Parts: sequence; structure tokens; C-alpha cells
Amino acid sequence: MASIFLAIGHGISSNGNWDSGCVDGNYTEAGLMQPIVGAAIEVLRKYGADVHTDYPENDMNISACVEYANNHGLDLYVSLHCDWNQAPSGTYPIVHPNSNSGYQLAQCINASVMLRMGIGTRGILKRDDWEVTDTNMTACIFETGSIRADINMLLNASAYGQAVAYGILDYLGIAYDGNAPAPSPEPTPTPDPQPSNDNPYGFTSIFSGSYYLSYGDGPDENIRQFQRDCNFCGYQGENGPLTEDALYGSESQYACECIQRFHGLTVDGEYGIKTDIALMTEIARIQEALKRYGYDIAIDGGAGPVTIAALKDFQAKNGLEVDGICGDLTRAALGI
Repeated sequence: MASIFLAIGHGISSNGNWDSGCVDGNYTEAGLMQPIVGAAIEVLRKYGADVHTDYPENDMNISACVEYANNHGLDLYVSLHCDWNQAPSGTYPIVHPNSNSGYQLAQCINASVMLRMGIGTRGILKRDDWEVTDTNMTACIFETGSIRADINMLLNASAYGQAVAYGILDYLGIAYDGNAPAPSPEPTPTPDPQPSNDNPYGFTSIFSGSYYLSYGDGPDENIRQFQRDCNFCGYQGENGPLTEDALYGSESQYACECIQRFHGLTVDGEYGIKTDIALMTEIARIQEALKRYGYDIAIDGGAGPVTIAALKDFQAKNGLEVDGICGDLTRAALGI
């Protein structure tokens, strides 16, 4: 029997406070994901899956969910989320860059949801986010859509949850309703642009002309990742390192302006495609340098837990302050 941890995105945070995730009017990420998870659980258990979950209480933070899944030796970990109110329509699964099984799981869920809900996709993002990095099993963070652009689909919780469950069953090879698994459409792959002088690694930004970060935005997990990336590279606010609170306030805006000045971009404090590619490229060069020193990390342009741990280890072994910030002394030691 396959065992699965199915998590509700957001809820109780690590400090015990309530984290509703992204918000749009009366809708919250945690509130929307809860019934979708409930509907998925019902289908999965109907077909024999051993489902573990924080549903319906939503009383386990991300760390607790991951620890539980690891301690119980589960086979799969799936966490359901939705994107903020300025995000474009479409699903956006996130998997670890080195996990082929995670990518296959994301493909199966994506294909099922696209087939059954009629929603598009923004591709599959390979990034070492916490839930797909610290889990010891095949894992996927499934962004179900935009809290605004896709709200009608997200409110159809029963249908959406069933679509997620059928995708998981497809991955597991479990037949349902008398039919063999495998919904027909293939999800649109994440675009693979050609490298250029401004984008030597050929990265694809999640941002667009209509989706970028500006003062007052949030909460949004993409803001939290931006703040983490800034802290990793040493870009700070006027009062020091950024608080990774998923809110784009004056300190985040100031750090963005620092990035733009350093890279010769228009200084407007808005974090969009060009600034995102510049920061991703800077992180990739640090990752590339760490890789030369023997660290087994992905060059993905994101400061995830594995990259930060590698940097701290390098700092410790080279007599540097172990702060996980790639400042001038650390860069000099890395030879960049």
C-alpha cells in the first residue's frame, strides 16, 4: 500500500502564529486548500492509499509535516498551495532540481488537473524549496493556480481535489473507476530559453510584464524566496538583513534597488524579470563556485536549504563567519 503525506498549504507557522498564506478579499490560501485536500484524501483512501495529513485541523507547520513524513518513512509528499492575487492563471508545480521522480509526480498531477479542470499551466519549476529538499521521499509542492485568476476553479474544491488525487493515483499506477491510469494531455514544460549575455544560464523567470513585486505586495511565497535570495547574496535593507516574512515592504524595496544598482538595471524598486534573472545569475555563480569545491548542489539560481548549508560549511572550513551570507570575504575565498 502506497503511503502519502498530503499537506494543506499554510496554517500554523513555526512560531505558533496563524499564517493564512496569500489573501484576496475574503479568500485565503489556507482556507481554499483545506477542502481541496479533504476531497483528494477521500478519493485516495477509496483506492487503498495510506494517507497521512494535517487535514482538517491544519495544525502542523511545514517543518512538522516534513518531519512527520520522514519519521514515518512515507512514499510520497504532496503539499497544496495557490499563488497570490497578481499571479497569472495556471498551475505551477515545484520539484527539487535533482528529483526525477518528483518531476514525474508533478507531471501526473498537472496532467490530471489540466484534463479535468480545464486549467492551463505555467510549467514545472525545479527549485530546492524546503518541502521538496528536506523530505526523504518523492515530493511535490503543487501550486493549484492564482487565488484571483483561478478562483472559480479553486472554489470547486470537490472536483479539484479529485483531479489531484487521480494524478497521484496515475503516478502510483493504481487504476480507478475501472480505468487504467494515464490522462492524455502532457503538461506544457517549463520554457527553456537560450542563454544570452544577460542570462548566461538560460534561466526562466516566474515573473512577467503583469506579475512583479512592488511595495505593499504580499503575503506571497515568491517574496519570501526573494528575501532569502537577497540575504544569501548580502543584499540588505536599510536596517540590516531582510526579515523573511513574505511581505514586500520598504526594506525589500531597498534591497531590490541595491540589486538593480549593482547590475546596472533601471532602479525602480520593482522586482521583475530582469532583476530576477540578474539575482538568479549571481546565485548561480556562487553555486558554481561551491560546486568546484566539491559540494553536490544544483545550479538553479535559488538560495535553498542545500545551497545555504553548503555555503555555511565552506565558511566554517575556511575560517570565515558562518552566517550563510556570501559577502565580500566569502566571495574572495570562493574566487568570485
